[in-house]
Amino acid sequence: MLEREGQGERRRGAAGCLALLDDRLPLLKFFGFGFWVAWFGVAYKSSVWVNGVEATASVVSDMFFASTVAHACTLLVMALLYRRVAAFAQRTWFVVGGGFVAALGCVLVILAGPAFVPSRVVFSVGSVLTGVGTAALSLNAGLLLCSVRPRRALNIILYCELLAALVQFMVLSLPQPWSGALFVLLPLVSAACFTVGLAKRVVPAVSESQRLAPARAFYRFLVVVGILGIAANFGKGAYQAVVSPAQLAGDGSVTTFVTALCLAAFVVAAALKSQDLNFGHLFYPMALVIIFSLLVPYFFPGNASMGVVLAGVAFELFDVLMWYLFSYIVFQSKASAVLVVALGRAVIAFGVTAGNALGTLCATVQVDALPVSTVVFVILFVAAVAVFFLFPEKQVDRLLLPIPDEDEPDASGEAPTASEGAMGTGVAGANADGGGTAAADIDGGSRHGRWKRACLRLGDEAQLTEREKEVLVLLACGRGSQSISDELTISLYTTRAHTRNIYAKLDVHSRQELADRVRAYANSGELATP
Repeated sequence: MLEREGQGERRRGAAGCLALLDDRLPLLKFFGFGFWVAWFGVAYKSSVWVNGVEATASVVSDMFFASTVAHACTLLVMALLYRRVAAFAQRTWFVVGGGFVAALGCVLVILAGPAFVPSRVVFSVGSVLTGVGTAALSLNAGLLLCSVRPRRALNIILYCELLAALVQFMVLSLPQPWSGALFVLLPLVSAACFTVGLAKRVVPAVSESQRLAPARAFYRFLVVVGILGIAANFGKGAYQAVVSPAQLAGDGSVTTFVTALCLAAFVVAAALKSQDLNFGHLFYPMALVIIFSLLVPYFFPGNASMGVVLAGVAFELFDVLMWYLFSYIVFQSKASAVLVVALGRAVIAFGVTAGNALGTLCATVQVDALPVSTVVFVILFVAAVAVFFLFPEKQVDRLLLPIPDEDEPDASGEAPTASEGAMGTGVAGANADGGGTAAADIDGGSRHGRWKRACLRLGDEAQLTEREKEVLVLLACGRGSQSISDELTISLYTTRAHTRNIYAKLDVHSRQELADRVRAYANSGELATP
């Protein structure tokens, strides 16, 4: 009994130390994401674990294939069992265990080389373990990003990706055995950082059983993401089959450097235009760059590495965007973070694996048996159809509905009131011009309910449903979501869903924009006062 009490006290003491560390260094837990990304760069774009005797980088492709297939399969199982996985996904043993499994896999991959115990079986087992272990870290990274507001998540992702680039350059610049040792330690460091954030157990506002299912557009979106993953990694797979590990590492360093420059530019843009910049609209430019990279070897036959670097940069930036979009979807739709992150990352992993394997196959078989140009243009055609027809740009707008301002509370943590909120201020200003109060107008008082009629006619033009028009009228009065829920006897989640639909149909992104839209409509000559 005394021994158990002693163990309990030691655990509480350790948790207290981690909680104190989290208070002092609140960003430390997010650095786990940066170290996790750095490990992937070192493992799949360098030769620090290759013993230098391989003639080509196909051994990197073999490790990549086994690791990413295991990674994707593990995440897919987690997505299928997301309610059960949610119960332990942020437990210390799960995160630390994932780090140790990944580190053990790294050790086996190094030991399986010709300099130690050459064994194909050991190499394959080690590669699979790296995929399984990093899947736990991947899920925890996603859950951590989904726990904060999307704007903050975007900043964290950008800074952590820059950290990952610095760590990758540091590992590549060190001689053996130090670079190999860091290759093994990176998953452990990542797990240790994540563990700091697990000391404070936060009870979620919405239990996993109450989470909503993702919209249907989300699943079409994942199909397009998987196809783009194939397109982006086809050239890399073919390239790895014919170049040396050193050449692959050099191109990987160039890719990381260019990606870091682009990320730095995004950081500056996000700082200068944090309110106006919509990173969701970068989906199509990046998709077009990925598609165009497939054609580079044909327009520039002697510069295959340029196409690989271009596709690599585009896909790394695309991957950054995917992390942001997953966090946005979870925050906006109240969907299960485990389901969205696990399924999304599994699709990405399957896509890049299929593209890499297909590229390697085309580079190693006879040209007459499988013309590479035919495969390239088939992938190009399928990717173009997926981007422009299966998931056109308007689908992105439907998937990424605006987040009501109420979901972005101020520093005090309280939602704006009718008089303090942006909508309340806008309507108050509108009524200052027209006379009377918003409440009086809504209730049919001064000027014969001018503002109510403005909302209803605006709703008719925007093809709002009857319930959405009722919500619009109350929003125009400056009412909050909870107040609207009580007034209409509907759930808070239903109210927020109606609010998001109103924002989307009226093409506004905040309460102030909605207030301006109603005021402009009411002040126009379209509303004749009887």
